[in-house]
Amino acid sequence: MQAVKSLGKRLDAIFELVNAVQQCKTYDAIWDCGCDHGYLGQKILANDLCTTLYFVDQVTHIIDQLNRKLAGYYRSNRYRTVATDAGKIQFPSGQRHLVILAGIGGERIAEILHDISRKRDNQQIDYLLCPSTTAYELREYLSTTAFSLHHECIVSEKGRDYEIIFTQAKQKKQGGRKVSLTGSMWDANNAFHIRYHQRLIAHHQKQRLGNNNKRARTILQHYENCFCRTVHSNSE
Repeated sequence: MQAVKSLGKRLDAIFELVNAVQQCKTYDAIWDCGCDHGYLGQKILANDLCTTLYFVDQVTHIIDQLNRKLAGYYRSNRYRTVATDAGKIQFPSGQRHLVILAGIGGERIAEILHDISRKRDNQQIDYLLCPSTTAYELREYLSTTAFSLHHECIVSEKGRDYEIIFTQAKQKKQGGRKVSLTGSMWDANNAFHIRYHQRLIAHHQKQRLGNNNKRARTILQHYENCFCRTVHSNSE
């Protein structure tokens, strides 16, 4: 078996969450979308966390390189490689699926989720999302399209901060905690959270000077109050 490259804090946090979730849920298939070099998917394979691991990337030469890399290290019936846009995935029916979308912008992730939702046909699909930018826009989509929240956290790596959102599209009459616009994972005693929050505030203060200043003011107000809402929700 091929030695799995160190993932870094962001992908390692995603892997640890997959590992923890598999202790109480069992996914037949895990889809590593935008897989790039395939390091996350390989670690999932090496730890036997699903029946089939799908490496998905719309760049054909990345999939070709990955096929050459994986050949001889993992049994061919354990994984599939798919050169397609993640929004065009055809999910095998009758299985539980986990879709991982990381390393792309939140607005693009929202577009992919919209494309998947149009043809999901009651498929059992959970999503692990880690946007590289525009997390608010992704949260806005999740909040207004009936996604339920399983878990969320902030991860810092090499001076950058990322949100990880574990969610599921709700079925009719299904309950669950709503995805909020700014998250409830903020810790006022965590220096990384404070840094990330200050960066978001600074970004949207600049956006307030642009043409869409009304929306920027609304987003800014949400972020200015997010620590207050977190403290309130934890005290209930």
